[in-house]
Amino acid sequence: MKISRRSLLTGASAAALAGCRRPDPTPAPTLTLSPTRPPADFHAGMSLAHVHSGELGYGSEPCLVTLKRLVDLGVTHISVTPFGFQAELTDTAIRFGNALDRSLPDDSLLALGVQARSVGLKILLKPHLWSNAFWRGESSRQDINPGSEAGWQSWFEAYTAFAIHYARVAEAMDASMYCVGLEYLTATKRNPGAWADVAASCRSVYGGALTYAANWWGEIDGFTDWSAYDAIGVNAYPPLSEAGNPSTEELIAGWEEHLDQLDAIRGRHKKPVLLTEAGLPALKGAAARPWDQGLDGSEDPDLQARTYEALLHTASARSWVKGIYFWKVMTDGSGSDPYIPAPETERILRRWWSTG
Repeated sequence: MKISRRSLLTGASAAALAGCRRPDPTPAPTLTLSPTRPPADFHAGMSLAHVHSGELGYGSEPCLVTLKRLVDLGVTHISVTPFGFQAELTDTAIRFGNALDRSLPDDSLLALGVQARSVGLKILLKPHLWSNAFWRGESSRQDINPGSEAGWQSWFEAYTAFAIHYARVAEAMDASMYCVGLEYLTATKRNPGAWADVAASCRSVYGGALTYAANWWGEIDGFTDWSAYDAIGVNAYPPLSEAGNPSTEELIAGWEEHLDQLDAIRGRHKKPVLLTEAGLPALKGAAARPWDQGLDGSEDPDLQARTYEALLHTASARSWVKGIYFWKVMTDGSGSDPYIPAPETERILRRWWSTG
């Protein structure tokens, strides 16, 4: 089961951005940036995606090899993503736990917790929902909508049971933070206060810090329940530059615009910020559409590397940014997904994060 987790734009917003990339065959000029080591409490994070095989996924020997490689890059935190299942967007029933995915029982998560502690990594547990509707690529979690007031009440009852289950797992695996939900844009808009109730239920079984990972587009600025959480979380895939081959300076300007928007939000709520996801496919033109996992472009690992360095540079000047989780690596270290950090990008991460 593979989940599409990019923040999606629809309708007029997508149309407005679809043609924003301009051809630019000229090599982009680059700045030489001086790495700034993050403070001790910073989440130098990587999203660790489960390979759905008991011999390759969370808690496996290949997973331990990958964890050690991440430590070599300077990673201090990993986000871990078990799944629940909702058949259709309008359903109010959610399945989860050992009976859902035999390649990902709770014991595998507990084994991963032991592995992470053995190499000095901390865990952000961040469970996701999957739906049959997502396979078609026309919808995502933001579109879940049971419709009526009674439907929403039933959905949040089911979701709370799902969230409490993994909050208990987070407590058992000694996760340092638990992400209650992510990118449920319609649920957020229709049900102010509901995510605060889910957070309160999770705190009854989990003693660590809580966050919610809001969609950078359409949800982060309208989320009303930040007072119930310890940090503002955002899955950050904003458009950074219309240029086909943007310079480091242009990429920095794109990140500055986005972080300035987050600064205004966190100022209102007096909370620190975590980029619970950030990433860019290593493809030409991706800076205009970082969320677009269906982007058709030739390989451009240098663009990915420059974009990550631009973010690291920009975030380092803002003490309220408490962490970045880049999307993603697989548990067995394999995969051809363009979001997987290219060797050029790994060198950037090592320069900025590793003390070795």
